[in-house]
Amino acid sequence: MPITVIEHWHLKQEFAAKAFEVMQEMDDLLEDNAHGSAGWAGHARFFKLETEPAHVMMIYPWETRAEHERLLDSEGPLLDDFVSRYCAREREVEYAEELPVDV
Repeated sequence: MPITVIEHWHLKQEFAAKAFEVMQEMDDLLEDNAHGSAGWAGHARFFKLETEPAHVMMIYPWETRAEHERLLDSEGPLLDDFVSRYCAREREVEYAEELPVDV
């Protein structure tokens, strides 16, 4: 069963109102790299926090944590300029396991 990856992106305040455009640019930078990975398990969804509009959460499935850590290593050089231009700090990454609660 795939894991769930939760990325936290902290944009600079001046880009909070343009979060959609900024995150689309990030996705365009990384799309081929991610989709070409053996760990790719589905598309990401993006959420801008209502109480903190410069904070964007990106949530998506991935096959394994080890495969995802390899992906993160490969993304670093692709993101250097993006992070320095748009972000207040580096992204944070968390891993979660979905619970099969019967609802």
